[in-house]
Amino acid sequence: MGVTVESETLTEDASVLFESRGLRQVFAEDVMRIELDESLPPAPEWPLGVTVASWSGAVAQRFHATYHASFSDRPGFPGDPAEEWIAENEEDEDFLPDCSLLVTLPDLCDAGFITAARDWVVQVGVVPSARRRGLAAALILESLSRQRAADGTHAWLTVNVNNPGAADLYRRLGFTDRGRRARYR
Repeated sequence: MGVTVESETLTEDASVLFESRGLRQVFAEDVMRIELDESLPPAPEWPLGVTVASWSGAVAQRFHATYHASFSDRPGFPGDPAEEWIAENEEDEDFLPDCSLLVTLPDLCDAGFITAARDWVVQVGVVPSARRRGLAAALILESLSRQRAADGTHAWLTVNVNNPGAADLYRRLGFTDRGRRARYR
């Protein structure tokens, strides 16, 4: 059986050590943080005709379908069944349903989502046919604004290193790099 090593705070020295022992990196994500203060950018204008719904039992299945459509083309997508994915969110004591949003476009139906927990942006996804319309930025900023209104002071997120477009978006919105998590085998 192989050895798996996980690091919550990967450094260059740690990477060299792991590799010198014959381990190779199989997963890595950057950890980012933003302060929810007056420097938080205002939410951009939504495209015409957009509707935004907060998480509820009535729309949870639609959140999952949008999650699946947003990420099924990504390497390593787990494809969690709806019941499991919904329960994972709803059973988290820090889950913020009012800050977890589903966006619908008149020409595409459900087009993007964000799930949030206390001090965290958990997931953000936009279906491929709706990308490049500013939906991800609008979802993130609206969720962060709602978190701030609920007395949040900061938010963390993680982004896979093989998703540089998302990382660039988060940096443009004001998130700063705080470290890297990684797994070696």
